Amino acid sequence: MKKTIFALTIASLLPAPALASKEGFYIGADIGSNSIEGDSVDAGLGLVAGYDFQVTPQVVIGVEGEYRNLGEEKFSDMGTSLKYEARSFGVNVKPKYYFNDNFFAGAQLGIHSVKEEISSNVDWANGDDTNTGISYGLEAGYQFNKNVAVKGGYRGTSTSHTDFDTFYIGANYKF
Repeated sequence: MKKTIFALTIASLLPAPALASKEGFYIGADIGSNSIEGDSVDAGLGLVAGYDFQVTPQVVIGVEGEYRNLGEEKFSDMGTSLKYEARSFGVNVKPKYYFNDNFFAGAQLGIHSVKEEISSNVDWANGDDTNTGISYGLEAGYQFNKNVAVKGGYRGTSTSHTDFDTFYIGANYKF
């Protein structure tokens, strides 16, 4: 009887470390290949900070804040130079499914404030515009241990008049 109680006690503790190991605060960074309305622009950096909530041993839902450089492009023609930049700040919800302790795949949905700026050596061509948009995407990754994970995926951001696409690779560190 004592062996049975001891075995049941040990067995009941086994899911707890797995459950706790995927929950917590994290920070991350990635580098992305960007396009705006289908035209390639310079690579950009993405930074995230968030919290993962473990729902089941396989399902984790993350809530994160994100900064993303959506691209930069320079143009010159007949003495006029233009520089276009776009970046976003937003909040994302990221459900993930763990196929085992290491491999995961998930989706992302968020709301972002997107700022587009044009600067030029001629006054009439300068300006900026800020719009609210929806961010969406898919991500897959590998969690090496309870702290370090690598990730890669696709993220799109759409405002009322501009669509941005990013394919990225990066890493997260969980505290």
